[in-house]
Amino acid sequence: MGGAMILAVGSVIGKIIGALYRIPLTNVLGAEGMGMYQLVFPVFALFMVLSSAGVPTALSRIVAEKRAMGESVKKYFFVAMAVLVTLSTLSTILVLSLSRPLARWQGNESVALGFQIIAPSIFFVGITAGLRGWFQGEMHMLPTAISNVIEQVVKLAFGLGLAVYLKRYGLIWSVAGAFLGVTLSEIVAAGYLVITYLVRERKHKVSGKLLSFEKEEGVKMLRIAFPIAIVALLLPLSNFFDSFIVVNVLKLRGLSTDVATSQYGLLSGPVTSLVNMPVVLIMSLAVAIVPSVSVSRAERDIDSILFKSRLSLKLAYMVGVPSAIFMMVFSREIISLLYSSLDEGPLIIASNLLIITAPNIVIMSVMQIYVSLLQALDKTMSAVKGLTVAVVVKIVLSVVLVRYIGIIGAGVSMLVMSVTALALVNVSFLRLTSLRLHQPIALSLFSGGVSGLCILVPKAYIVHDILALFIGFVLCYTVYFFLSTLFGVMDRQEYHSLPLGKILLKLHRIVRFWEYENGTHIRS
Repeated sequence: MGGAMILAVGSVIGKIIGALYRIPLTNVLGAEGMGMYQLVFPVFALFMVLSSAGVPTALSRIVAEKRAMGESVKKYFFVAMAVLVTLSTLSTILVLSLSRPLARWQGNESVALGFQIIAPSIFFVGITAGLRGWFQGEMHMLPTAISNVIEQVVKLAFGLGLAVYLKRYGLIWSVAGAFLGVTLSEIVAAGYLVITYLVRERKHKVSGKLLSFEKEEGVKMLRIAFPIAIVALLLPLSNFFDSFIVVNVLKLRGLSTDVATSQYGLLSGPVTSLVNMPVVLIMSLAVAIVPSVSVSRAERDIDSILFKSRLSLKLAYMVGVPSAIFMMVFSREIISLLYSSLDEGPLIIASNLLIITAPNIVIMSVMQIYVSLLQALDKTMSAVKGLTVAVVVKIVLSVVLVRYIGIIGAGVSMLVMSVTALALVNVSFLRLTSLRLHQPIALSLFSGGVSGLCILVPKAYIVHDILALFIGFVLCYTVYFFLSTLFGVMDRQEYHSLPLGKILLKLHRIVRFWEYENGTHIRS
């Protein structure tokens, strides 16, 4: 949990900076410009995954397991980096050579320049991914957290600045400036991690014997990395297909290229960014839990595996449920406040899309925890099967629903994909363990429902949007925390294992006062 907390703090800071980047960037580029940006970004994300191929997660897991057994791990790092540099180089060349065909297939040829500018960053992403995997396997999460923040700061400074400066030369050049900021941010983040690694390792001389790599060890790494790569690939692959499907199907409905691109930009830009903000907290936990549970698995500590799994899943609900409720109730106010440049029509579309996709905060958070647990327990193929079915369902629904109900259909298909994926990976995990959380989940959802009813009051009676948002936010999380504590969603041991556990236990004592007698906790 300490490692997850470090990652979470870094991710939260990074996301706040990212929001400071995305929000004014949307106002600079407008809906159409963000549509162009989001046509390129899913392709970039897909090739980022292809360039790493699951190796960083496999590396973190192997390093954690081997260290727990007292074995040498340095050789795994060097082989992983060789694979990553090769893959990222090939991916960079491929995106550069396919930039014009990709833009043409997406229905907007002007975005070819964006592909050409962002392609070099893929090479540096491979280096960054490998170093993060190494540090996470050593349970040293700080470099990953700091590199996240550095990446976002550079992107904010240069991406936004270049977008504003180059807008005088046309919208596509403004979009290109934003992508140049992304490329620079990846270069700087990779440089920081390389320097950090060299500084930490300069005192450790590794003998040639330790670096010798047996064929069986290489096969083991690839066996672990391959299914992880498929899992990592599936969600970006679904967004990749969306970048081709949505705009072209909207054009079949009679929309112009500009309008179709704008509507796609609303869903994939402002709406998805808002939904992903709370999810990043759980993603930090998901990243940290793989090596942690892998160590417990190597030590055959079943109780530890169940405890970590139960705690992680409960945290996913406790972060996700109030966040989803708040965004559903205040969708219009949030969009209008953050993206003030949107006209009334796009504002209505974006707020409706946020209402539809906000439940994904909970669903995607919990699903990512299940996937990470399956990876840590060496059952990644179970996650692959579930996610593959979900992505196929999404692709089919996107084609059909967008054709008949427009951009709202794309939002619905995203939600259905998440529900399908969660159901399937949940079943796979339950086959492995005796873990059952029906009561805590039900109580968590009930607490969220009550907090949602409470925040309807400030929404209805407070005229000033900013004040209503502030009071609604505080009320939503306060009511939810009080009720979830009152109903005992998490027990004392779970609170104690969390960062700030002493403070949480004091609040637990105040809310559930009847469980304490003469300073001693009495279980109900």
